[in-house]
Amino acid sequence: MINDFFKKFLTNNHIMDDYGLKYNYNYDYEVNKITNEYSAALLSNKILIKCSGLDAESFLNTQFTNDIKNLEKDEIILSGYCSPKGRLISVFYIFQSDKDYYLYTTLDTADALLKKLNMYKMMSKVEFNISKKILIGLNNIDKSKLPDYLLKKNKLVFKDDLIGFKLLENQLIIAADIENIKKIFDFSEINIFGYKSWDYLDIKNLLPFLTSKSIEAYTPQMLSLDLLGGVSFTKGCYPGQEIVARTHYLGEAKKSLFNINVVSKNDLNLDDKLLNCDEKTAGEIINVAKTSENSNKFFTSCLCVLRKEFIKNNLKINDSEKIIIQKGAAEK
Repeated sequence: MINDFFKKFLTNNHIMDDYGLKYNYNYDYEVNKITNEYSAALLSNKILIKCSGLDAESFLNTQFTNDIKNLEKDEIILSGYCSPKGRLISVFYIFQSDKDYYLYTTLDTADALLKKLNMYKMMSKVEFNISKKILIGLNNIDKSKLPDYLLKKNKLVFKDDLIGFKLLENQLIIAADIENIKKIFDFSEINIFGYKSWDYLDIKNLLPFLTSKSIEAYTPQMLSLDLLGGVSFTKGCYPGQEIVARTHYLGEAKKSLFNINVVSKNDLNLDDKLLNCDEKTAGEIINVAKTSENSNKFFTSCLCVLRKEFIKNNLKINDSEKIIIQKGAAEK
């Protein structure tokens, strides 16, 4: 749940759920602010997992879709972890400090990910620990309001007990305890929002994190990990590697990742399916963030897996009035 310190920043319109703060105001206000102004989001639906031990590099490289042996200093790469059937259990970003590796992923997939890693590690000297630090995402960084050590061009910052990392330019994700956070920010000079406002940025930027509903539902190609640099086809084996490689060498995947905007009469959720004009399933939603709402309509941004053959059809979800495909992973 939300840290006691942040409760003082909750508005009368805040929405809480099992993760903590979901929204802190109305949707269009929040999306506009976090998109265009220096803003912070409490990333209570994300976690940071530390992987340490003498065998960490060699073991992790036998498990993940990307080649972490080629991971360079100050580099962050996308990767995934598959079941033996080539279906993704988790999608994450990975970086390292000295001989330790860090996975930034969703709280939803942490248990399944760690269960499999611990099952396969056997006698390997590697340990996994979920960080207890608070995760905060900063967008539209205001250089006049942050300490100098956080403003370096480096993608990674390690200082005392604080970790900072950048997945995108002009964004910064900080993992720190509450006392360090209080020292960094003047909270009177920054918008503070819930995790759904950051989900909106992830959707907009085609960052394909999984929820509990999408564990083992998709291959890496369906989520466009191959197009986004999250799969190595030259490294050694990992769970599901034969199926992932076969899909790659047989030709283009039939499904891919897309960002769409939806106008509908009812709220959307992760169970809703996209249909084509013949009522055939055209795709599924893997992440959704409401962007506006009035008395008659809901405006929503979604990250979807779509069948490529249907992307030029008139798609619909439930009673949607309009669906606009913004961009696909191939365009990123």
